[in-house]
Amino acid sequence: MNVELIRAKTADGVLLDGSLHRAEGPTASSRSTVWLLVHGTGSNFYSSGVLQTFAEQLVRGGHSVARINTRGHDIISSLSGGRTSLSGGAAFESISDCVHDLRAWVDELIRRDFSRVVLVGHSMGGVKAIFSQAHDPHPNVVAVIGVSPPRFCHAEWQSSPQAALFRDHFRHATEMIKSGRGDELMLVQQPLPLWLTASGFLAKYGLHDEYDFVPLLPRLTCPTLLIIGTGSVESSPAFESTPVAVDELRKTHADLRLQLVPGANTGYSGLLDVPVRLAREWFASVASGDV
Repeated sequence: MNVELIRAKTADGVLLDGSLHRAEGPTASSRSTVWLLVHGTGSNFYSSGVLQTFAEQLVRGGHSVARINTRGHDIISSLSGGRTSLSGGAAFESISDCVHDLRAWVDELIRRDFSRVVLVGHSMGGVKAIFSQAHDPHPNVVAVIGVSPPRFCHAEWQSSPQAALFRDHFRHATEMIKSGRGDELMLVQQPLPLWLTASGFLAKYGLHDEYDFVPLLPRLTCPTLLIIGTGSVESSPAFESTPVAVDELRKTHADLRLQLVPGANTGYSGLLDVPVRLAREWFASVASGDV
């Protein structure tokens, strides 16, 4: 098995780890193309779940695959780079730093003789894939695939029947920041159970909606696929409005596609092989010029 551990250094000096499996054998697809897989909240490049299945199926199909860390890997982590060690992980990350992380990883893969990158992100990784290419498009990224990216839309959460806890967290985070405790950790339950700083909570879920991926989609310059489970749409404000919003965008953006997976939740329990099958079929049509 042709797998190697790899490392990238971001423009601001953070070192990130990952793995690369190069295509091999007579069934290998174009050796110039690599699929770059980006983990979700609190995860990492070697976690099990939907991206593990994604990678395994791609490798069996003769594709090159890189699984990588962003600085938001795990819940709390220590980031190395330069002479200092920084606090990382989902608890401390700023989503906007994904611009540095994914630029560094794409550049590293280009340095390793790939010329085409299919950027795939699961959950928060999907948000990061879209955000990075909206704000810092890389010419070698030929497609973006978001697997269950959640919306960071304040109004959606405030108006949700599930919003009572969210409102409590929002008030508490606001009070902590006002008292100069914005860098302190707080335990939240909505939108998902997680430790994060008060300032980080407001950065993600505040009124500005900076990380709501839907308004960013028209800024992407390459074909884009969204895969979302109907179970998530039916149960969470982070997904409820996405199908209608994306359908509206598709009227003027022909390179945008949405695939709904009946009954699937965000982790695709019992359906782990579906996202990769849909992604491969879609990208094959994109590569052949059908989309």
